[in-house]
Amino acid sequence: MRMAATSIHMTEPAGLAGQNFLRLLSWVSPAFPTGGYAYSHGLEWAVERGDVRDVETLCAWVGALLGHGSLGNDLIIVHAAWQAGKDDARLREIARFACASAASRERYEEAVYQGEAFLRAAAVWHVVPPKAALAGTRWPLPVVQGLVFRRGGVAAPQAVLSGGYAAVAALVSAAVRLVPLGQTDGLHALARLEPVLAQAAAQAARQTLDDVGGACFAADLAAMHHETQETRLFRT
Repeated sequence: MRMAATSIHMTEPAGLAGQNFLRLLSWVSPAFPTGGYAYSHGLEWAVERGDVRDVETLCAWVGALLGHGSLGNDLIIVHAAWQAGKDDARLREIARFACASAASRERYEEAVYQGEAFLRAAAVWHVVPPKAALAGTRWPLPVVQGLVFRRGGVAAPQAVLSGGYAAVAALVSAAVRLVPLGQTDGLHALARLEPVLAQAAAQAARQTLDDVGGACFAADLAAMHHETQETRLFRT
């Protein structure tokens, strides 16, 4: 499914300072109530299969998702939603596109349930559209991140990086519990994935929704197989 990009000229907010920075820390914190701790993005199946078993294989798995799969697509969607600004009609269009791009039922539920939880929580800062503007549409997480970060004064590069960091950190946290890995190994994985995430975020800033696609078949199949996995700690 492809969608032509709409060019909307917007003035980029000033850099991260003061309250904007504090808001961003809250929005990407593991304690922010999106329920992210309950999702593994199919990683639970990959661990059971032995595809992810240590820091090396975890970094390879997440790096592939950033470079060629769903996490890279999410960065593009965050950027597109940030660019839409306060154009609610455009945001709805991006939200529908993001929903249609989900590779499986669990991927769809993971994105939508977390996104709508993010919307409810971010309303505390008065940076979300009114309920009337949101009704009738499902809101995946990367779309919500883009619109909240934009309206909360976060500049585009930091918005994309922050959305990506939250996703990477969640997968590393899941792997620490599933493999299991030690906390230090989890930190080693985060450190090794920093340049990979930075490169993926820079690439996403040059792309449009027409570039959404993927070649991470093992990860997509893992998300599908997880639906019937007998022993599960995670919802996806």
